[in-house]
Amino acid sequence: MASHVRFIIPAQREFVGLVRLAVSGLAQAIPFDADTVEDIKLVMSEVCTHLVLGSAGLENPPDLVFTVALNPGDITVDIESGPAVDELMSATTAAWTKPKQSGYGLSIISALMDSVELVPNEDKPSILRLKKFI
Repeated sequence: MASHVRFIIPAQREFVGLVRLAVSGLAQAIPFDADTVEDIKLVMSEVCTHLVLGSAGLENPPDLVFTVALNPGDITVDIESGPAVDELMSATTAAWTKPKQSGYGLSIISALMDSVELVPNEDKPSILRLKKFI
């Protein structure tokens, strides 16, 4: 049976560390080995940094919404952040469309996670889904 944890943070740099700690702490409940937990922390830093930078300059930046599902044998992180996910990811190529930093973000994320996909969300902005298996 899956356990779900959902949290919402402002799209601000100060909260990136909180996301890293929360998701890596949850990953330890699976339990992943220490190297995999460090990989997940790095991935969360990359994603959050890109989303925060993508929201910079907006008058009302959307909050970042994370839903972490702990399943037997895997962790799934769904990330919603209003239009920032759609702006940063291309649904057809699964690549950063407007990288504000180096273009290595998606390469790192794809290399360290087992699945990276953009999930349509009906009339709402898309969800970035990251999955790591034991």
